[in-house]
Amino acid sequence: MQRQGMLLVIHEFTSTIALQAFDRRGQLTRAPLYAKYTADTALEYGALDWLTFLGRLEAARVYTQGPPIAYYRGPGMSELGARVELGRALHGDVVFSAQALLRLAGARTANPAAAGLNRSESDWRLMMGGSFDLRDAPGFWSIEAGPRRRGGVEPDEWRAEAVAGFFLLDRLQIVGQTSSVLATKTALTPQSQAHKAQISLVLNPGRPWSLQAGTFRTVLGVNARRETGVMLAWWRRM
Repeated sequence: MQRQGMLLVIHEFTSTIALQAFDRRGQLTRAPLYAKYTADTALEYGALDWLTFLGRLEAARVYTQGPPIAYYRGPGMSELGARVELGRALHGDVVFSAQALLRLAGARTANPAAAGLNRSESDWRLMMGGSFDLRDAPGFWSIEAGPRRRGGVEPDEWRAEAVAGFFLLDRLQIVGQTSSVLATKTALTPQSQAHKAQISLVLNPGRPWSLQAGTFRTVLGVNARRETGVMLAWWRRM
């Protein structure tokens, strides 16, 4: 949760490439080239101590060798929603919250490269998080999970994420993250799942901004691409 009156601004860039895919048995096979680049700006504003408003704008560039070969460049997914605190435990060290997002499609085209960017959807999460000390080094953790309703011919998804981080040095933090996506079977698509891991470093020079850099990869999956990428983010609190 953001404190009342606090605004968090996050500018993030990601570069993703995939040359392999997991088949229906979870084995790796060669796959057509898939490349995706995104740049987005996310906002979190503490309207009240128990209510945080969320927003995000994204630009995307996607290339796939198919079949068919396709290219898309333009708006990605935008998000608008809120996070509500549900309660606290362990003297306030653990926070429980719920989050709802409306994800608005930016692409207005049937271009195959814009798949996933051309249909609006809703995302719902239950979340919990807290802090800890690792040999006197402060750290944090969070867990969240919930459904993403996509509608139409697109499969609905269940999503879960876990994050933990602690300070290696006074101004340098290491953050590990896992994310899982389980997509339901439809008349046009098989059931699929993808599990990603990400590691990053966050530098805070003692100012109201931080710089984050990391790498991620799909480590397990079924009927899913094996994606590898890098990310850069700039955080500022106002």
